[in-house]
Amino acid sequence: MKGFARREFQLMLLRRMCDFQPELVEAACTELGASHAQYMAAHNRWQTMLRSRSAPKGLALYGAVLGPADERRAVPFGDALMTAHRWRLPGLWPDLRWEALVGAADFVLHGWLVRAPDSPVPRLGPAGSLAPWSCVVGDVLATFPDAVQRDPETPARWGVDVPGPDGAGYRLMFVHGLLQQVVR
Repeated sequence: MKGFARREFQLMLLRRMCDFQPELVEAACTELGASHAQYMAAHNRWQTMLRSRSAPKGLALYGAVLGPADERRAVPFGDALMTAHRWRLPGLWPDLRWEALVGAADFVLHGWLVRAPDSPVPRLGPAGSLAPWSCVVGDVLATFPDAVQRDPETPARWGVDVPGPDGAGYRLMFVHGLLQQVVR
């Protein structure tokens, strides 16, 4: 889509993250050389493209915005087979990739940030001490085998419950797959 590429895509991702981490979003906008108005415009344009009758749909929209996927791999899901398409997002998250899980007819079932295959999972401390933007959902699941994923039924958000040693636990809130908040 003309005028909307990987930089604007990253700006669009920041909009939902601002609900939890406005200071980090402001620093990220500065790093990308973008104003508040530009990141809001990127979010609004993405929303318009998602709802437009004339814009590409599903995987074709990601291809129009991000170009061809940098990586593709088959992902079994029960009896079905999906394809994970991943794109580099140079700038804010060099060790992460945007992943779109695609089903039949190039329908995008889910999209979020994931760890790049050549980037090791960071060493995570106790769940209660995790810092915002320090990890993605997959990192937490790899580190805490007893963690349970929760769909908070809010677009772009995801939750993971991690049991604590004292019987109490932590709910980790993610936006677009990136950790935003830890709640006891």
